[in-house]
Amino acid sequence: MSDNILIRPYQPADSIPEITALLHRAYAKPAEQGVRFWASRQDDSVTERRLKKGTSFLAVRDGAIVGTISVYDPDKNSAAEFYRREDVRYFGQFGVDPTLQGTGLGKRLYQTVEDHCQKNNVRFLALDTCENAADLIAMYQRWGFKQVDRVKWEVVDFRSIIMAKELTAPSIPLPEGGGSKHPFPCGEEPALSKAKEDCERKWAGVRSVPPRSE
Repeated sequence: MSDNILIRPYQPADSIPEITALLHRAYAKPAEQGVRFWASRQDDSVTERRLKKGTSFLAVRDGAIVGTISVYDPDKNSAAEFYRREDVRYFGQFGVDPTLQGTGLGKRLYQTVEDHCQKNNVRFLALDTCENAADLIAMYQRWGFKQVDRVKWEVVDFRSIIMAKELTAPSIPLPEGGGSKHPFPCGEEPALSKAKEDCERKWAGVRSVPPRSE
């Protein structure tokens, strides 16, 4: 169980190498299966930059860091259009020690981020993950996320989907992305803006875009 684990904000004195090593362990299994998330191979400088770019939280047990997550403000330079929106925050660098995966610690870390966003009146919370990561996609769907876009980051060798969850009560539910080329049916007017515009100009396949700055 994760009940004896403290979740707290990242502090400058926290060990960057320890967090990097945690991320490598957390993503080692997918890497062995051929899905090489950035976190499975990033170095300490990337870890530090991603921690400091956002609001970051750590899970600590007996002085050891066993989990991490960061949530980021809108990025006007992001290749992902959805991440540029003023009413969106997105989370990443999310990892739990393999020995604690499946204990509920990941959900606790995520809930810390959602609570933080709700306190700051954020409308949408988003994330991106490998389009073939079926287990992760299913988990995020259980947490209320739905697919809203696709993208190809240059820092990884797979296509990604962007998933979002409305933290305020939606007037119209977010549509399911499903297996369609574009996640929004033509003519719908969901809470997410630009959906109809995207549909009308027709989805022309997955974009090849530059890497994120995070």
